[in-house]
Amino acid sequence: MRKFIPLLLFIISVAGAYAQSWKTYPYHEEGTVLYFPQDEGRHPDEPTEWWYANSFLTGQQTGKEYSIMISYFYYPALGFDGFRIFNLTDESDGQFFTDALPCVYPVMSEDKMHIQASTWGGGQEQWVTKTDDSGELIPFEYHLEAQSSFGSINLDFVALKRPLMIGETGFVYQGAFAYSYYYSLTRLEVSGSITLNGLTEPVSGIAWLDRQYGTFNPSIVENYEWFSLQLSNGMDLNVWELFNDSNVIPDTATYRHFSVFINDSVSVSDSEFTLQRLQYAFTPETEHCYAKQWRFTHDTIDLTFTSRYSDQEVILPFEFYEGSVDVSGTVGTETVTGQGFAELLHRYDHPAVRITNPAVTYGEGGLYPIAWQLLNPDDGRPVWYDVEVSTGNDLNFEPVAVHLSDTVFFWDNSSFDPGTPFWVKVKAYSNDSTLTGNDSTTQAVYTAVKNLNPASRIISAFPNPAGERTMLESSRLLTNAKLQIINGLGETVQEITAINGTSVLIERKGLAPGIYFYRLSSAEGIMAKGKLIFR
Repeated sequence: MRKFIPLLLFIISVAGAYAQSWKTYPYHEEGTVLYFPQDEGRHPDEPTEWWYANSFLTGQQTGKEYSIMISYFYYPALGFDGFRIFNLTDESDGQFFTDALPCVYPVMSEDKMHIQASTWGGGQEQWVTKTDDSGELIPFEYHLEAQSSFGSINLDFVALKRPLMIGETGFVYQGAFAYSYYYSLTRLEVSGSITLNGLTEPVSGIAWLDRQYGTFNPSIVENYEWFSLQLSNGMDLNVWELFNDSNVIPDTATYRHFSVFINDSVSVSDSEFTLQRLQYAFTPETEHCYAKQWRFTHDTIDLTFTSRYSDQEVILPFEFYEGSVDVSGTVGTETVTGQGFAELLHRYDHPAVRITNPAVTYGEGGLYPIAWQLLNPDDGRPVWYDVEVSTGNDLNFEPVAVHLSDTVFFWDNSSFDPGTPFWVKVKAYSNDSTLTGNDSTTQAVYTAVKNLNPASRIISAFPNPAGERTMLESSRLLTNAKLQIINGLGETVQEITAINGTSVLIERKGLAPGIYFYRLSSAEGIMAKGKLIFR
């Protein structure tokens, strides 16, 4: 993959090299798999195909801000050729209108963008490449007409940049099995009119157009979060991450990708970036939870983008979120702002936790391991934990550890009398506390009679973190001692007995990388406990 910083060094020398030379049909970029205008048309050999646009518009009479999203899918089912989704938002007050209808396509050209759609109920819509007075196609200029019960649009689009080839070639593998031919027109000038709630007014603004066809089908494959971002410095980004069936985002280019226009002559594609979810929000009606704020970082790019509204959910033909985002951040030393769209098919659940230790009646004196499991991990929802303990029958829990990322904590109960009853609660929460969960022990556990032997506590492990082996050293002579290695669930995964001397070798023996705990004991009681990390 090409990197961002080296490209900056020659942007000035190549800027303008393309000029407007791309505004011609036929058009093809060397090294890519897409050809224009034919790849703007229908591909009958591919099972799934769609044409998508979002736009930010300003009313010339009212000064109102609007956003729209419209998409035509070719996906035959139940006697229809596909379906159309049309969303319109009054960005001034957040009113959101959505309309999804099955449709047939009386015309869907294979050699150019020319769609005529008859929606269920009798609506007639079209999305076509514009022509000049002699009937010749005007390269990368389009006309779109659509209507619904809440209003209509009649818009013209003029592309300001050449097509952004996703994956650099215009072909990407997505998820475990799917592929897409994929390009974006990231910045188009828009003019025309909009009608909403009976009011028609001329509008102007900026748009984004996406084209995909192949085997990737958003309604049935692994879900995703996708973003189109248009920055104040002229850069445009197409960013997406896919989640597999286990809510994991594998660290491969098929599951995480971005392509960016630095200007209309230079683009970059890569999968090496970080996308953090910072906030989440529930939709008011369905109570589905989607991410609300993200931080994207790659090389010198550091952007935060936030959904403007939390209720922009499309219910049919499948449930997903689609709405506008505000962008802020830096590119190098330059401060930038921007706007864009988020399309979110991945929803989040409250974290479910289960305490695995204590699970017995009697605990141990000294450092007591409290362990738990996260039953529904999700790469898009990092979870933090608080541990609380109650040492009275009134179950008045007090925190003993907060904001943990590990799923085990050693609680020092050596200050309590032997036989003291205690209960444990573990709280789990997302970083903004929108998503929460907890679990508590249902019966009392009692601190044990024997505590650590103070005279024998001076123990050290080196190296720690360790690779394949580490050495445990004691300041006192060990006689017939026993060493246990314990995992985060409180389970003994390795045991060494009959230890005599002042040291003992611990070998990894196939243990997975992670945090473990050692416990050294003898007939006199527990002599030492500590943390051990295998890399």
